[in-house]
Amino acid sequence: MEKGNKDSIFGVKLRILREHQEFSQKEAAEQLNILPDTYSRYERGIREPDYQTLKHIANFFHVSIDYLLDNEDDIDLEAMPILDFYNFVMNGKYTIDSTFPTKDEKKLIADIARLIHSQNK
Repeated sequence: MEKGNKDSIFGVKLRILREHQEFSQKEAAEQLNILPDTYSRYERGIREPDYQTLKHIANFFHVSIDYLLDNEDDIDLEAMPILDFYNFVMNGKYTIDSTFPTKDEKKLIADIARLIHSQNK
């Protein structure tokens, strides 16, 4: 859906959330499985995502769809996690020694991290 609203609230909020995560547009697009050009158009208000993509973006950034569409008050970015570790480990794109970990290896990494975190409390 091509739009043309360069000052879209959705685009502004998307940029703020991406910058809070310290991602480039390309990195955010990769994490969301969106073409970088498409992601850039979302931020610039030239294009709007379909419903499924909107849900995926909201889940990824841990915000509601209402927030993204400006139907909800602003959120406290300082209280938000930079990146949910479990989500990144299980769904993110990363390699270990140039090899993508298997699902079982990802689960083991997440379990070890949780164990370490619980012992440090």
